[in-house]
Amino acid sequence: MDKDRIAQKVTDCLCEEFQAVWIVKIEDLSMEPFSLNLKGMLAERVDLINKLNAYEEARQWYVKTLAVPQDRKNLDEQTKVKHVLEKIKDGRIYYVEYSRQNAGIVNYNQLLYKGIENDEGILEYFILGFRDIDVRKNAERDNLTGLYTRRTFIAKAEKMLEEHPDEQYDIMMSDIVDFKVINETYGASIGDEILRWTGEYLTTNKSDELLIGRYGGDQFVIMCPHDVMVSICDSKTQNAFIEAEQNNNLPRITIKYGIYQNVDHTQTIISLCDKAHIALNSIKHHYGKSLEFYSDKLKEELDTNHKIESSMHQALEQEQFKVFYQPKHSAETGELIGAEALIRWVHPEYGFMSPASFIPLFETNGFIVETDYYVWKKTCENMKKWKNKNIDIVPVSVNASKLTFNQPNLIHYLQSIVSENDITPDMLHIEITETLMESNIESLIRKLTAIRAIGYQVELDDFGSGYSSINILSTLPMDIVKLDMSFMKQFGDPKRAKVLAACIRLAKELGYKTISEGVEYAEQHELLEILGVDAIQGYYYSKPLCENEFEEYLINHSPKTDSAQS
Repeated sequence: MDKDRIAQKVTDCLCEEFQAVWIVKIEDLSMEPFSLNLKGMLAERVDLINKLNAYEEARQWYVKTLAVPQDRKNLDEQTKVKHVLEKIKDGRIYYVEYSRQNAGIVNYNQLLYKGIENDEGILEYFILGFRDIDVRKNAERDNLTGLYTRRTFIAKAEKMLEEHPDEQYDIMMSDIVDFKVINETYGASIGDEILRWTGEYLTTNKSDELLIGRYGGDQFVIMCPHDVMVSICDSKTQNAFIEAEQNNNLPRITIKYGIYQNVDHTQTIISLCDKAHIALNSIKHHYGKSLEFYSDKLKEELDTNHKIESSMHQALEQEQFKVFYQPKHSAETGELIGAEALIRWVHPEYGFMSPASFIPLFETNGFIVETDYYVWKKTCENMKKWKNKNIDIVPVSVNASKLTFNQPNLIHYLQSIVSENDITPDMLHIEITETLMESNIESLIRKLTAIRAIGYQVELDDFGSGYSSINILSTLPMDIVKLDMSFMKQFGDPKRAKVLAACIRLAKELGYKTISEGVEYAEQHELLEILGVDAIQGYYYSKPLCENEFEEYLINHSPKTDSAQS
């Protein structure tokens, strides 16, 4: 081997600010170390730490001793000779980046591998260069998590797509549910610890084929080949994350994921991330669902949502939103004992819109707070109007979405509207759903306790539809349990009937009244009465009624009217 050729390649590496360079002989993996002399011009030999002079021995010692724990596995795999030789064939240069710890200080480092061929063109040596890249890495890494910044992620992802035009890549966006609430409840320092821990955990999935970045706030982004993404999303990996999260001594978090599969290489990374974000947003407030994939159907829904969002504020001002009331009757006597306030939208373009077409969107963009308040205000105004007409009124339940319930001024707002309309809290019920269990439980219990102390009754909606229903019954202070409509849709199923009976029995044993929704037929009513349900809501008695229709319904079904008829 031409010694001058070796010396020149070593000098080239040193001129690239590699603080130390080794020459490794491929035949026996022996190695000779070099570093700059005082003049910084020529290379001279130095002793390797601990007199290690064999590549494999030195490599294993370095990985075990100096690499940070979360980087050891990847660094070990990336520096094995077989892997290195595959990477540097055909004259290519191979870089390995990792975090190094020494005397309690962690910084970013980079290894360089470059082959040296003999006169016959066969690899005889390879150069191993080492340099500190802390300054450069800090510019491209997020200071808190150590992951790539958004700008760096985008640049590296674009390069990856360009260099591998035939590879099928997926992009995943993730978001921590209610991270703002976590910050407000536990403080920013705990929030930072959660982000830092999440970043550290994600790096355990690092490989040459996977990019991870902090996209902004509490959002993280991953791009990798499809088969790698499949392994990340499998139940084993997800369960491992849940187990690790439960043992990190930090507040519990819920993470949602949106994935854009087989990305279009011709689009910008930002537009690809936007598609993954569309999938993420579609389940952001969908309790019990943590993963969604982008589709053209989601894109169409997004376009419709944009139209809805552009008109929702004007709709509120013009009172396009209408409040309907669905009666509740005693299962035993048939007497009218209450109603539920329901919002509908009479849209100038789309016509009469079901809540299912706009409520999920409002829950995502925050407009649900304004609509919930609107329903509360209109209901109180209507109850005052009916009282002034000497019409006997019944308690009305009003929905409070998770976002509305978390408003710091909720109780003050409710009380001010009730007082303005000269009605009492016992005439209003507040309906909540089990999605509130994703919030801080201690804070939730305090607020529910305060609401009930004032005189409002609390109803749990859709009981039996989610996984945490039983836990809710033993945890949250409330008064009424509303059985999910699915029980009636599956009426006749023997197993479902047993579950229904068990839910009713459990609720009653815990001291809660029960209401069954979606009741349409006499057979359903008869069974529910036998099982001990307290109240019935559904088309068996009445569809949801507009204000004027419900006013007539109150008149026709008041106790006074029933007495007169009897």
